[in-house]
Amino acid sequence: MLFRNFLENRTSTREYKETVIERDKLDMLMDFAFKIEKSYGNEGIRFKLYQNGDEIYNELKGKAGYSGVMIKSPHYIGLQTNDENDLTFLKASYAMETLLTKVYQMDLGSCWINVMDTPYDSKKILFDENNKHVNYIVAIGYPKNSQKITDFTNSDGLQNEDIEYLNTIRPFKEKKYFVDKSTSSRLSVSDIVFYNEFGNEISQEELDNRGLNELFYYIRYAPSDKNEQPWRFILKNNSVELGVIDPQDKNNLTDAGIMMYYFEEMAKSIGYKGNWNFKQDNIQDYKGINYTILGEYNL
Repeated sequence: MLFRNFLENRTSTREYKETVIERDKLDMLMDFAFKIEKSYGNEGIRFKLYQNGDEIYNELKGKAGYSGVMIKSPHYIGLQTNDENDLTFLKASYAMETLLTKVYQMDLGSCWINVMDTPYDSKKILFDENNKHVNYIVAIGYPKNSQKITDFTNSDGLQNEDIEYLNTIRPFKEKKYFVDKSTSSRLSVSDIVFYNEFGNEISQEELDNRGLNELFYYIRYAPSDKNEQPWRFILKNNSVELGVIDPQDKNNLTDAGIMMYYFEEMAKSIGYKGNWNFKQDNIQDYKGINYTILGEYNL
């Protein structure tokens, strides 16, 4: 799979068919989930499949959802953790998005559902937490409507900020892209990537020379709540640091963890073999906004 195409076309599915997912597909999916769990050892990240879709929907309607609207689906996957510290949120969301890539490969739809503020009694009834924390569930199923159709076009077909940016970058000029005409606007590369420290603008030549243009261009499409993109990157000589806006907002941590997964996969596609090192470092101010350094990727 070309992750750049996947990122551009990845959407949340809001409406599902009532058709249940075949048993063999569910087994395959949860086998993969178990492998992900094992990779985290004793860190307490667990996935749980819920097949009582109607019961969950009826109990959570008006109490939880995607942007406050509960999503109805035949199945849900719960994301359980042992605690709610910052690094756990990052790792858990990274793990879930790894699983959702498998969902996508099975031609199924998915949608994150925030149950963080759902009354405890409802969560206890539905999820039987057993001292585990469940802050998100994910709806999965067959999309009711066809996936969005994208146009296969060259850079001349891109719109707005994409034209201005891509026309200045040599490696992109002759390439073709799957371009989703309805994709929401994202911050530009220059808005999210800095050189050595916050506020120090990165040049396109620097990114080009280091072969990182494509990575930072496409990582803008990583999903985030309301497309807020609460992350910033600081490119250094041999590493990339990740700054996250207001990590006390757990949604920002979840968004950052999802992005970290796609960053690694995109980096692999252009020859980098590194991994994010999770950390809690200093807080830095940029334009009156505090960013906490929570990860470092060694190039």
